[in-house]
Amino acid sequence: MKSKREILIVDDDVDFVEATKIVLEKSGYHVETCLSAEACLEKLKTIDPDLIIMDVMMETDHSGFDLCREIKRNLKTKDIPVLMLTAVEEKYPMNFESAAGDETWLPVDGYIDKPVEAGVLLERINKLLS
Repeated sequence: MKSKREILIVDDDVDFVEATKIVLEKSGYHVETCLSAEACLEKLKTIDPDLIIMDVMMETDHSGFDLCREIKRNLKTKDIPVLMLTAVEEKYPMNFESAAGDETWLPVDGYIDKPVEAGVLLERINKLLS
């Protein structure tokens, strides 16, 4: 059994990944990171995180959407909560938060716009992990 809850961060912004990793590790989480959707799928073959935090716009503007659908279709990973943390709303204002949870379009368990305060992020993570 894991001693710490494990979170996987998937985002192509290295600075964001490192800053978020520091915040989460100081809050007692074990953190793994990936800089692309493809790297995430490979990493999920070897780890079983308690939560995945992902961006939308990585290799392409829709990489996160595709990745999330792939995670939720896979029997091994489908029950891992996914928190989408992204600035996609700035580029494509479509009220993504209200679409969160749609099983075919945006099958995430939570959605937060970037930038986000550490306290808000930790509160959402705790809610998803409880």
